Amino acid sequence: MGTTANKIIRGDKIIWVVIVFLSIISLIEVYSSIGKAAYDHGWSVTGTVFRHIRIVLISYVIMIVISHMRFKLFSSLSRPGYYLCLALMGAMFALSVYGKMSGAGGGHAANRWLDNIPIIGQFQPSEIAKYVLLIYLARQISKYRDSLKEKETFKKLMIPVVLISALIFPENFSTAALVFLACMVLMYLGGVNRKYLFGTLAVVVGGVAVFLVACFVFEIDLFRSETWVNRINDWLNNDKDALTQTNMAKIAIASGGLTGCGIGNTVQGRFLNESHTDFIYSVITEELGFLWALVIILAYVIFFIRCMSISQSCRSMFGQLVTAGLGVVIFLQALINMGVATGYLPVTGQTLPLISYGGTSYVLTCCAIGVILAVSHKNKIESLKEQKTEIETESEPENITDDESNN
Repeated sequence: MGTTANKIIRGDKIIWVVIVFLSIISLIEVYSSIGKAAYDHGWSVTGTVFRHIRIVLISYVIMIVISHMRFKLFSSLSRPGYYLCLALMGAMFALSVYGKMSGAGGGHAANRWLDNIPIIGQFQPSEIAKYVLLIYLARQISKYRDSLKEKETFKKLMIPVVLISALIFPENFSTAALVFLACMVLMYLGGVNRKYLFGTLAVVVGGVAVFLVACFVFEIDLFRSETWVNRINDWLNNDKDALTQTNMAKIAIASGGLTGCGIGNTVQGRFLNESHTDFIYSVITEELGFLWALVIILAYVIFFIRCMSISQSCRSMFGQLVTAGLGVVIFLQALINMGVATGYLPVTGQTLPLISYGGTSYVLTCCAIGVILAVSHKNKIESLKEQKTEIETESEPENITDDESNN
C-alpha cells in the first residue's frame, strides 16, 4: 500500500501536507461561506459545494499527472504555450475594445472570461497566462544565461513580460501587477542586470501611478479605471462607519477572536459579496479564530520555503528558476488576498490559492504545483543516484600492491 502510494504521490512530502491541509480548509469554508453567493445567483448550495469538490479532485488528478512528467518538457512546451496565451489575451483585449466602443455591458465590457466552453464552462485566460509566462521566462533566462548582464538580453527577456502584462492590464489590473512583479523577482533571482531591472521597475510603477492619478483628476473612464481609482480612494480615505466590503471583512476578523465562533457560525461573512472567494480569509478567521488564521499564514510560508529549498537543490538552471517563479507567484497571491481581507491593501479580486472557491484558478494553481513537484522528484532521484555512487565507491576494495601482500 505504501509503495503504491509513493509511486503515485511524487515530490516533496511537506508540500503535499500543506496543499492537503489547505484543501481541507477550502472544502469546509467554501461550504460555510457559499450561502450569500448561492442566494444572489440562484445556485443550489449543495450543488455548488459538490462542484467545488469535483474541481478539487480533478485538480489533484491533474497535479499528480504533471508531477510524473519530466520537468524539462515544460521548457519545450512553454514556447508554444506563450504564443497561445498571447493570442488568447490579444483576443480578450480586442473583445474589450469592441465592447467599449459598441457600448456592450454598459460600455465597460469587463471581458475577463471566455464563456460557454464545452465541459469547462468558463475559462479565464489571464490565469493560465500568469503561469505560462513565468515558465517561459525561466526558459529564456536559462537560454541566455551567459549574457544576462547585457542590455540586449534584458530587452529580449522584457518583451514577453511587457506584452502579456499589458494585455492583462486593461481588464485585470491586480493580476497584471502580480504577474509583472513575479517576473521582476524571477529575473532578479536569475541574475539579470539589476540596473536595468530596477530602472524598468521604477519607470513602470511611476507610469502606472501617473495614469491612476490622471484618471482620478480628469475622471477618465478607460476600461475599468473608474473601479481601480474608487478602490484605491476608498482604501486611502476609509470611512470606518461605512458598510464597505473591507470594513465588514475587518469586523468578521475582529469577531473571531482567538478561537473563533465555530464552523458554520459566520455572521459577517453572510454580508460579504465575495465571501467564498476574495474574502474567504475573513470568514476563516471569524469561524476558526486568530490562531488558525496564523496557522494558515504559516502553511503558505512553509510552502514558499520548501519551493526555495527545491529550487536551490536543483542542478538545472531552468528547474531552479521555474520552481522559484511559481512558488513566488502563488505566495504573493496569498499575501495579497490576506492583505485585502485585513485592510492592508485595496480590494483587488485575487483569490486565496488552494482555498477560495473557483475553477480556472484552482486547477491552474494545482498545475503549477505539479511542475514544482516534478522538479522535486527529479532532485530526489539525482540525490539517490549520488548516494548509491558514494556507497559503491566506498565498498570497492582498495588496490593492494605486491610489496604490501608480501609483508
